[in-house]
Amino acid sequence: MTVAELELPEPLRRHAERCLVSPPAGPRQALIEQRGEMRLKEDGKWMPFSAEQWVSSESVAFCWHARVKMAPLVTAVVEDAFEDGRGRLEAKLWGLVSVADATGPKVDRGEAERYLAELPWNPLALRHNADLRFGEGEDGTVRVWAFDPDTYVDLRFNDDGDIAGAFTRTRSRDDGVFPWGGHFSDYRELGGVRIPTKGEVAWHLPSGLFPYWRGEITSLTWRD
Repeated sequence: MTVAELELPEPLRRHAERCLVSPPAGPRQALIEQRGEMRLKEDGKWMPFSAEQWVSSESVAFCWHARVKMAPLVTAVVEDAFEDGRGRLEAKLWGLVSVADATGPKVDRGEAERYLAELPWNPLALRHNADLRFGEGEDGTVRVWAFDPDTYVDLRFNDDGDIAGAFTRTRSRDDGVFPWGGHFSDYRELGGVRIPTKGEVAWHLPSGLFPYWRGEITSLTWRD
């Protein structure tokens, strides 16, 4: 399957052609290493993390495995994933004591939307993932969705034609549904593809913008 066969909207087709510099010949899993900071609440402290993530280029599937330094002697092991059509979020102190274990339809949608929002880090999916659907988003953006039309993100492009942001209004947090999204910058070539190596993610809450994740990609490789 090629970019043209997926019938990408023109801005996304141009982006894919520009970013697929010398990609693998067929579908692969991307292996991504990250570092950055995250926080759990609006007035919370930023906590450093390091993470590895695999993400599929032929289906909506990924697993993010992170180690978050919450205090000098306290490390949380966090897994955020969408596998076999289901989402999950797990967190354990020192990898042993469970402090979060979330599943269910809201988590399914949220984790699928995370996959869609992170397509700039996985441009090979624009060539091989037939689960993706495309349409017209808000304010001239391109909408990409999977499974149902409410599981979507709107992709925004910068003046250079690169994906600069992703946004949705249907992601759940606690007991509500709020706008959520992020922006990307500093495109570089890693693993034969051009990807943004920096990003920030935020909730758009009634109390205001709540940035809670910011990080950078340090490596990208591919596996069968």
